[in-house]
Amino acid sequence: MLAGSDLSFRVDDFVFPIAAKITGHTATLTPRFDLAHAAYKPVALPYEDQAPWKSSYDREQAAWTRMASTITTGATVGTMVGGLTGAAVGCVLGGIAGATVAAATIVGLFGAFVPAAVVGCLGGVVAVGALGTVAGQLLVTAPLTIMAAVQYFTTINEPAPTPAKAK
Repeated sequence: MLAGSDLSFRVDDFVFPIAAKITGHTATLTPRFDLAHAAYKPVALPYEDQAPWKSSYDREQAAWTRMASTITTGATVGTMVGGLTGAAVGCVLGGIAGATVAAATIVGLFGAFVPAAVVGCLGGVVAVGALGTVAGQLLVTAPLTIMAAVQYFTTINEPAPTPAKAK
């Protein structure tokens, strides 16, 4: 099976071709980044031509709601994934540390090996779980927030499409 890809790149609403020259087993790709080769192809949002907007205000409200929903979802997923990952790593590292401390002490004096590992696990969850949550916010929520804001401003600053006819 062969697959292909359009040899072009986009800058804002303009698409520029990429010339391909194949010599033997070598392909040379040359972008044609000039106005003579530019093609105006604005990017449309999904279902934009079917949206029931009656005014620019309706469109702005829909864009704002979509942005808020995307940021909320990103924050939820980032917090959950980061917190659970941090808690799991903290539990393992804390359990190892707790078991090591118990093995290095006199078992009869300070208790058994397993409770020390459990206490170490809980301490690790508390210590590293919060760091995992922060990492989830930085690695998931922050990029999604930036992308949602870009989509919002793109939507409200482009010319309004013709709304769909009511049926």
